[in-house]
Amino acid sequence: MISRRSLLIGGGATAAGVGAAWYLWPGEDPAFSRALAEGRRRLTEWPDQRRARFGEMVRYATLAANSHNTQPWTFEVTGEALRIKLDVTRRCPVVDPEDRHLMASLGCAAENLAITARAAGMRSVFEFEAPSRAILVRFSDALSDSSALYDAIPKRQSTRAPFDPRPLPRAVLQALEDATRAPGVQARFLTSRGDLNTLKRLVVAGNTAQCNDTAFVDELLHWIRFNQTHAAETLDGLYAGSSDNPQLPRWLGRTLFPLVFRAETENPKYEAQLDGSAGAVILYAERDEPEGWFNVGRASQRFQLEATARDIRTSFVNQPIEVASVRTELTTWLGDGLRPALILRFGRGPTRPSSLRRPPSMVLTDA
Repeated sequence: MISRRSLLIGGGATAAGVGAAWYLWPGEDPAFSRALAEGRRRLTEWPDQRRARFGEMVRYATLAANSHNTQPWTFEVTGEALRIKLDVTRRCPVVDPEDRHLMASLGCAAENLAITARAAGMRSVFEFEAPSRAILVRFSDALSDSSALYDAIPKRQSTRAPFDPRPLPRAVLQALEDATRAPGVQARFLTSRGDLNTLKRLVVAGNTAQCNDTAFVDELLHWIRFNQTHAAETLDGLYAGSSDNPQLPRWLGRTLFPLVFRAETENPKYEAQLDGSAGAVILYAERDEPEGWFNVGRASQRFQLEATARDIRTSFVNQPIEVASVRTELTTWLGDGLRPALILRFGRGPTRPSSLRRPPSMVLTDA
């Protein structure tokens, strides 16, 4: 997910109350398990009918990273083409007022779609439609190419845990750098401990500002799913279990969250994550406009899939670019003359429970 939030609850009576609720909560929900299994089911056979094949391609496209797991996309069948469109009802105007993360999310989905199309024996060409910010995807026949990136699509996740801080082998790091290469996109890798410590300080500064912003907290709360039943009902949002947090009744989670979501509890987690990372990558759009942000999303998704294929974990640490005052300091420190678009950390580490996605029946329509 492009959003990178977790819920941390603890301390005194609050912890006791949460512990009791966790004990009483039923835990596993069959509807959640079914949705997770179906959404991340591996593609082993392709339907003969083109509309059904598009449906499977879209299912893989929706496994892409996206902001707050809002899944801000729809897919429209237009003859032999697909159009990827914004779902503006899923915007996050507080954290993403200019829709930069939203457009990057579409780019992530488009990259999954392109990789999946190659596995289905189709070449895809993207046409950016500036007025609507939609993307028309045209297909032509090509040799089937089922790559390691394709195999990584159902496995990819943003992992909220410290990684192994030891440096990656140079050949692996080079492969990750190569995955970010794309027209109109630049990448800067940070692997020295000094650079990572500076980035950590800026992440903490941005995170502190956001934790103290009531509008930000309210927007984040809207997308948190406190238990499997809640997540299975919406098929979107930030499922608490993906961050190793206890399942809570929705009413209790919504009551407690504004009380316990504090910089003093959140910041140590981000400090540990940056301390436990082998490196970070900052992605830029050479043209600071929607099509550029879309292209950054595509490069970001390729990077994440390349990492996944090599058993390397990734997650977003975008706070320094989401808070204007911190972004200014970050941009000055980097000295690249471009506005940073996305920041990801990486390293070897554990997996976490995956989040849910809406099925093609909910996001795929005919023109």
